[in-house]
Amino acid sequence: MNDIINGIHGWYFGPEVIAEANRKGQMLTMDYELGRSCPLRCIYCYRTDDSRDEQKDLLDTTIWKHVVDDARELGVQSVKLIGGGEITQEPDFREAMEYIAGKGMIVVLFTAGTVLGNDNYCRKLHKMSSRELAQWMYDLGMSVFIKVDSLNHELQDKIAGFDGFAVIRDRALELLIDVGFNKPNPTRLGLEVNVSRHNIHEIMDIYALRTKFNVYEDVVVSMPCDALQRNKDYDITYDQKRDLYRSIYAFNQEHGIPYEFISPFIGGLVCSQLGNGLYVTNRGDVFHCPGSFVHLGNVKDVSLKGIWKQFSEKEKYHGTYFCPFREDAGIFPAHLVEELRAELESHRVTAGTKVGDRTNTA
Repeated sequence: MNDIINGIHGWYFGPEVIAEANRKGQMLTMDYELGRSCPLRCIYCYRTDDSRDEQKDLLDTTIWKHVVDDARELGVQSVKLIGGGEITQEPDFREAMEYIAGKGMIVVLFTAGTVLGNDNYCRKLHKMSSRELAQWMYDLGMSVFIKVDSLNHELQDKIAGFDGFAVIRDRALELLIDVGFNKPNPTRLGLEVNVSRHNIHEIMDIYALRTKFNVYEDVVVSMPCDALQRNKDYDITYDQKRDLYRSIYAFNQEHGIPYEFISPFIGGLVCSQLGNGLYVTNRGDVFHCPGSFVHLGNVKDVSLKGIWKQFSEKEKYHGTYFCPFREDAGIFPAHLVEELRAELESHRVTAGTKVGDRTNTA
């Protein structure tokens, strides 16, 4: 386990790759949207009541593809498809995935699994079985994140706002594992885990799946863009956050999972989005990332290349480009990071790198 890469294929870039991109002024990754609607009503969803979520004036296919073209010319190596709905239920899902992959970029898909885990629905939409779709995605070189907020079906359905979701989700996961998404290193299979007061009691059971199945886990507490910020009763307490961080990093140490810095993605990679990427919505609006509300422009008015050139703020994150702990958003108190750093430093499992080093490997 000591040679494991703490990341997922397409959302992991070594320090040499990042340094070269910085030197050339290139992007490395882009968060992008395709979907328009989602069958789930997750209690934490950042799209539930988001001012950026108006479903009008959406990008047409020509502009959508042009943004992909610009991204490739800017040096982008991966496109993370994060919404704005369930992307796999879009009629042009396969065409869009093939277009990105055809440009030589890795597709990192975030999905609930509602199509992949429902064979009849999959055949209706894509004229192929769920297994055939999973194999097609694998052959295209994609990585996949799938939603796992609870291993308890009743609780997962409650969190997702969808009766029967957990059974469908589990079927999708089984297919992805059967096809082999979890075989490489870095893995191509990730679990998206949102922590709330509803599921805090089982987060460590979910996190243990990292070593059992060789999956990467995107474990997050409240973000400034999600519904937990508007519904404080869902969020966990300060003490629970502290204990969760301690437990997860202790697990990493015990199982030889390396980490370069204490991350808002608990136990996981340190996101380089602020220094090396942009987020483009399905309306064409451009932001730093999904956690930002700083509007940088719209690709209908200015090309992605033009927006990237004008985005000078990215340079301040070169070399210290980790996602900051936004204490004002209630995510995680910054002073607690220093406390945890001091506790963990003497017990690190990755030789030669201190917890406090800000060398990004994401």
